[in-house]
Amino acid sequence: MGVLPVKGEGTTNQRPRTMGKMFFFLVLSFLLKDLTAFAQDLDKAKQEGRIVFYTSWGPSDADYVIKAFERKYPTLKVEPVRASSERTLTRLLSEQRAGKFLGDVVAVSGIQSGILKERNALDRYQPKEAQHFPADWRDQDGYGVGLHQTLYVIGYNTRLVSTEAAPKNYEDLLLPRWKGQLGWDSEEYYLFGALLKARGKDKGIDYWRRLADQQVNFRKGYTLITELVSAGEFPVAVSLYQHRVDEYSEKGAPLQWIAPNPLVGGDPNRISLLKNAPRPNAAKVFIEFMLSADGQKLLQDKGRSPGRLGMSAKNPRLKGAKTFTLHVSSDEYEQLGKEFNRVFKLQ
Repeated sequence: MGVLPVKGEGTTNQRPRTMGKMFFFLVLSFLLKDLTAFAQDLDKAKQEGRIVFYTSWGPSDADYVIKAFERKYPTLKVEPVRASSERTLTRLLSEQRAGKFLGDVVAVSGIQSGILKERNALDRYQPKEAQHFPADWRDQDGYGVGLHQTLYVIGYNTRLVSTEAAPKNYEDLLLPRWKGQLGWDSEEYYLFGALLKARGKDKGIDYWRRLADQQVNFRKGYTLITELVSAGEFPVAVSLYQHRVDEYSEKGAPLQWIAPNPLVGGDPNRISLLKNAPRPNAAKVFIEFMLSADGQKLLQDKGRSPGRLGMSAKNPRLKGAKTFTLHVSSDEYEQLGKEFNRVFKLQ
């Protein structure tokens, strides 16, 4: 005669296994649901066929990213519309006022993205990949996610300036040797405002007035300034984009950079769905791709500082670097522009 099991014997060990199976199938059902939804979105995107992408990225960065996206999604084509963040902002607002909704996705600096949000030029979209980004890189209302951050560094021509003589901080730019020798972007309101915030208004304005006495050579656009410093027209730039200096240096240009204190990081470049996008499903596939690990790796490859958690800038000199970031409203940014022009007597 067999021995009857004691009450509970043979069931307690089964319960964890049963619970484990239930959890496994629950997770699997969610994954299958997400995959099914993505497949349906991708089918809709394929029918739309293309994405019109407004961006402030340089041509090499934009082409690099777009080619990778089109390799992964060969039925989708990306048409970039390139301009500075300021010009992209002006163009989009002008088009939408005229009732023209031509673009699908926009990636511009956080300040310009904030203005687009204020002017009702964006649509809400909560990307699934957004969960992998810091909370302060995600718009709280769902109007965009920060892709990467631009770092502002002092740049110099290595053929004209030795490592020992190169400016090590912003104060060094005030030395007599650099009078008339400095180049800078004529619309760099962000860095102007960041130092005002970091130093305090009075000390900040005093510094910028003393820099104005250095007879700075102004030109429009960081790509142009980078090329001019590389060509030796100016030996030193008040600021350049770190990733752009690295790009030129890797190609053999005589350029190098110094990270001043504070190391100012731009308001993260944000990607958003445009209002009344003609091809919203294709737009969402592109946005998800740019926020994915693969998309962020592309930006890292181009020397940019990606926002995705666990990823860092390509250049080892930036490991552990802490940045100072300025957040301002559109009205505050406009006031910074007016103050900048007054100090440097540009208008």
